[in-house]
Amino acid sequence: MHISSDGENADKESATKHALYAGVLDTAVTLGALLAASSSVLLADFLKTSLECIAVLLAWFSLRRIIHGRNEAFDYGIGKLESLSSVFVGVLMMLGVCVIVVNAVLNIMSPSHISGVGVYISGVAQVVFGVINTRMALHARKLARQSTSPIIAAQQQLFTSRAVGNVFIFLSLGLSMLLHDQVWSVYIDPVASLIVAAFIGFSAVGVFTDSFNDLLDKTLDEELQMVITRELVTHFDQYDALHGIRSRRSGSHVFIEIFLECDADRKVGDVQVFFDALRTSLEGKIPNSRVVVGLSRTRVA
Repeated sequence: MHISSDGENADKESATKHALYAGVLDTAVTLGALLAASSSVLLADFLKTSLECIAVLLAWFSLRRIIHGRNEAFDYGIGKLESLSSVFVGVLMMLGVCVIVVNAVLNIMSPSHISGVGVYISGVAQVVFGVINTRMALHARKLARQSTSPIIAAQQQLFTSRAVGNVFIFLSLGLSMLLHDQVWSVYIDPVASLIVAAFIGFSAVGVFTDSFNDLLDKTLDEELQMVITRELVTHFDQYDALHGIRSRRSGSHVFIEIFLECDADRKVGDVQVFFDALRTSLEGKIPNSRVVVGLSRTRVA
C-alpha cells in the first residue's frame, strides 16, 4: 500500500499505548526498588527506565498527531513528524547512556555492596519486564515489516535494548548477591551497567542514522526510479509523450507525480482507466508511495 492503512495505524497506536502503560508501570516499580535498596545500578536503572518511558510518550503523541490530526495540506511534511520523534527517542537513549556511565564510574571509584529489599523487588521486576519488553520488541518488529515507520523502528530498537538491559541488570544483581563474600564482587554492577550503556548507545546510533536520513528531502533512489521507468516503458502504447516526473521522499513516505500526454481523440474515461492502473501498479511496487498521474500538453519543469 502507498500509505499506512487505518488498520495499520490503529495497530501502531495500540502497540505504542500498551508500551506506554508498561513503561509507566516499570518506572513506578523501579522507583520503589530504588527507594528500598542501596544500589547505584538501581539508580541508573530508574533513570534509564524513566527516560525510555518519556521516549515512548513522545512517540505516542506523534502517532496521535499523525493519525488523528492528519491534514491533506501537510502530506509532504507529516512524515517528518515521525522522523523527528525518532530523533528525540535517540536523544533520550543517549541521555540514558550518560546516566548509566556516570553512575558506573562513581560506583567504580567508590565501590560498595548492594543491599536492601529493593534488590529482590528489582530482580523480580527484571524478569517480568524482560518478558514484556521482549514481546513488545517482537511486536514492533512485526509492525515495522508491515509498514515502514521511523517511530515503530525506533520502538523496536528501544524495547530490544530494554530487554537486554533487564537481562544484564538481573544477572548483575544475582551475581552481586551470590558472590557477596568476594571482594571484587562490588565491581559487578558497574561493569554490567557499562555493557548495557554500550548496547543502548549502539542502538541510539542506528536510530539517529535512520531518522536524520529520513528528515532530508531527496529524490528517489536509482532502483526506485528504474521501477517507474520500467512501468512507463511497459505501457508506452498507452500515451503519446512523457512531459515530466517529479519524485521525492518525505520521512517514510514517497511522493511521485507523472505528467503524460495522450491522444486527444481518446475518451477521457479510457485515459482515466489507464492512469488508475498505472498508479495502482506503482503504489504496489513502491512501498509507502503516493502516486499522481495527470494529463499534460506542456513540458513540466
